[in-house]
Amino acid sequence: MSQRLAPAVGIASCLVLLAALVFPYFVAPGSAVAVYYGTVAVPVYLLDALFASVAVVVFGSAINERTDPPTVAGATLALGGFIALLTLWWVTATPADTLIETARMDSLEYHRWVVLLAALAIPASATWYARSVL
Repeated sequence: MSQRLAPAVGIASCLVLLAALVFPYFVAPGSAVAVYYGTVAVPVYLLDALFASVAVVVFGSAINERTDPPTVAGATLALGGFIALLTLWWVTATPADTLIETARMDSLEYHRWVVLLAALAIPASATWYARSVL
């Protein structure tokens, strides 16, 4: 059962991360979001979105049993770990009030932490899947 449930949770985690990354564009001015996401030199939000999209495909191949389970486990662990480390770096490097000050929106105060939790859920589900197939 966990061989199908773990990848489904992984896909849901990736989709939550993608939604969390896009959310500020719907509630804040684009220039404020550009400052918020531009606090580090590397476009972490774009890399997170790219790797989360790839992870959705890999987790999907696990659900459909189109790829060798150990290969899926390794790929999702690597992608999830990279996403989590990149996001952790961005969260710690971004000043807490960057988006709140530029957009004057208190509703986005905890956005960074939501993104981090969603990013950490991806390697957690990949670990769950790896433990179930290995």
